[in-house]
Amino acid sequence: MYRNAAGDRKFSFSRFINNAVPNLALAPQRYDFEPAEQDALFEYQLGEPDPLKLCDMAFLCGHITQNKSTSKDIYKALVKNGVLDANETSVRTANIGKNFTHQLRMITAHAQKKLINLLFFWEEEIQRWKVLIGEQDELRIVIEAERSIGGNVGNYEKRLKEIEGLLRLKPTMRGKEARDADTLPEYQAPSASKS
Repeated sequence: MYRNAAGDRKFSFSRFINNAVPNLALAPQRYDFEPAEQDALFEYQLGEPDPLKLCDMAFLCGHITQNKSTSKDIYKALVKNGVLDANETSVRTANIGKNFTHQLRMITAHAQKKLINLLFFWEEEIQRWKVLIGEQDELRIVIEAERSIGGNVGNYEKRLKEIEGLLRLKPTMRGKEARDADTLPEYQAPSASKS
């Protein structure tokens, strides 16, 4: 039962089923935006003309939905509600309001929670890229200035290449866990045998 805009009580079978069926499922629900899903979204966005701007197929690649038309509907709803902007590379998570579930009624509550995690992840990714792009622009200016006076630009060019690599580094490869997994075993001196 729910109340409509006029205040009348109504029954919606689809609301009833959507709320009842997840409770019948025995498998635990995972709302986290998993590292493999982050990588899939990141790789897809790198192939876009503007990698920072989420497009209408991003939600299909991010495993929020399995349907292209639903992914487009999610994108349209997010643009309509001001969470995404069709012309800018921004995610405004502050615009996720109390009516979010109604605005994205085409996906389940489970997918909505996962979508929110995707949006927060991408908002952080945009900030990361902006910092790296800012450093990249500054380095290019410094390199041009050094070249004009005949200075050494080797260290600056090396850092510029590092930044280009960091821009394309997958999320799973840049965390502390990834760095710890790639560490080489420490040298251990042979123990002195007592004779």
